[in-house]
Amino acid sequence: MTTLTRAQIRPGVQGIDTTVKSAQGIWRAFAPTWQMVMGSKSGTLSWDAYCAQYAQILARVPAQVWETLAQAERQVVLCYCRDGWNCHTHELITFAVRQFPDRFVDGRPDGSRLPV
Repeated sequence: MTTLTRAQIRPGVQGIDTTVKSAQGIWRAFAPTWQMVMGSKSGTLSWDAYCAQYAQILARVPAQVWETLAQAERQVVLCYCRDGWNCHTHELITFAVRQFPDRFVDGRPDGSRLPV
C-alpha cells in the first residue's frame, strides 16, 4: 500500500510535482489545465466545475502512471497551493484512494482534508 499525502512546493520539500506549471515526465498526467487554474484564480470557474473537469483528467491517467505512483511506500504530491486551500492534490488523493483502494491509502491529517 502506498500512503498519499500532499504538500506545498517550496525549498526542501521532496515529492512529485503535479502542476501544469512545472510537472515533468509522466507526472504531467496529474496536472490540471492552464484554463482550469486561471479560471479558478480569477473566480470564473467554480470549485465544483474545477473538480468535475479534474475528475475527467484523472479518469484518463494511464494505468502505468498509477502503477508507478504505487511503487513507493509513501508519496507526496506537490502543488503551489498552500495547505488548507482548495487544491487539485486533494482531489487526486481522494480519487486514488476511492478508485484503487487496494493500492492507496489517504495519509493526510484529518485537519487537512477538505470536504468532498
